[in-house]
Amino acid sequence: MYYDVIVVGGGPGGLPTAIAAARAGMKTLVIERSSALGGLAISGLPLLGYVDRAGNHVLGGIPQEFVDRMEKVNGTLGHVRCPIHNSLTIINPNWFRVTAFEMCEEAGVDVLLYSELMDVQTEEGKITRVTAFCRGEKRSFEAKIVIDATGDACVAALAGAWYEKNEKLMPPSLTFMIGNVKIGEFLDYLEKHPESAELPDTYGMKQTKEQFFDSVAFTFTGFAELIEKARENGDYKLPRDRIIFMKMGEPGQVMVNTTRVNDVDTSDLDDVIRGEFACHKQVKELMHFFKTYAPGFEDCFLASISPCLGSRESRRIVGEKTLTGEALENCDIPPDTVVLAGYNVDVHVPGTERLSLQPVRHAIGIPYGCLVSKNVPNLMVAGRCASVASDIYGLTRIMGTCMGMGEAAGTAAAMAVEQGVMPKDVDVRKLRERIVKNGGIVKL
Repeated sequence: MYYDVIVVGGGPGGLPTAIAAARAGMKTLVIERSSALGGLAISGLPLLGYVDRAGNHVLGGIPQEFVDRMEKVNGTLGHVRCPIHNSLTIINPNWFRVTAFEMCEEAGVDVLLYSELMDVQTEEGKITRVTAFCRGEKRSFEAKIVIDATGDACVAALAGAWYEKNEKLMPPSLTFMIGNVKIGEFLDYLEKHPESAELPDTYGMKQTKEQFFDSVAFTFTGFAELIEKARENGDYKLPRDRIIFMKMGEPGQVMVNTTRVNDVDTSDLDDVIRGEFACHKQVKELMHFFKTYAPGFEDCFLASISPCLGSRESRRIVGEKTLTGEALENCDIPPDTVVLAGYNVDVHVPGTERLSLQPVRHAIGIPYGCLVSKNVPNLMVAGRCASVASDIYGLTRIMGTCMGMGEAAGTAAAMAVEQGVMPKDVDVRKLRERIVKNGGIVKL
């Protein structure tokens, strides 16, 4: 079967890609390995990157449309300001799943679920065919443009695209939900022990107890004193020096982002399996910690676990352009920007318990060339495998920014097909105009 655009991966990067291409009139297929669309967004992890540190709303278009639709069914609290993450967009993961199916169906996207990427064929450097293994059978598809939204640049690797990967990678995590948390009792403890919310110097910022009392949703990063006590009792062995959880929209529910497994490369199958086993063990250890040591959690229960390990870093393609740390010096938004990155440089330091977070005063621009493969002319990417240098990668890997990259990539792919050119030859000025016309934001 022949398509104008094939998107491999139906997560935060791939969803807006496919929707944007299909809305532009392209025959579009998205290949997704799981039973649902949404990827890490259906884990319950909040979306980040919609509002920058200066308070500018920096994501519009399809990423904002997801939030607007979920507001109508009480599936989100909207964008809540956060001193650490700039903004939190708390979502109900079940409503995100429903919304993803609705938007793909309305746009006319063909969706192939339960399908794992198997092979990529090329001729004269171009991708000609993508093959997926679908519940016991092989299915092959041709396309003019292929967009890798796998996160780990799996299509790019099979196609022979140039890519980079650090020797030491940020550790992945497995998030999980806890129910029946007495938030009031937790806040009472924080009132008496404000030191519990103190951040180490590596965060580059401070948080105060007031933020937890004044917000409908928040991220808590702390409990160092309780971890020390649990370690003395032999009840805490995780390679993590802080407990991180987010208060969700549903009463008594929090999302925990504290598991961590070092020396795992999520582009390597054996590593991923080892990481899943290790993190599931850590979920059990953390539940014991919460019920035994954390105020307000004594009667809590394990509500759900993310369907898959959440990867922070693996392969990154070599693109027509590469975003580097130089962009941070002046918070650059160059004229070829197609999406704004409004987060901070967030690095889970490999091989350690620590997190380093460098605040960025306002959003910077991701140039179009970061989404276009340097050596495979009809290959683009959307998401964390974009062409971004390791020194700034912690800024661009988050879900909200990946969604913005996806809309830009899908829009550009449609323009390339319309004009009969390769993605690198798309007129970026006209691309930006189309993104803005569709509600996207490309400048402050």
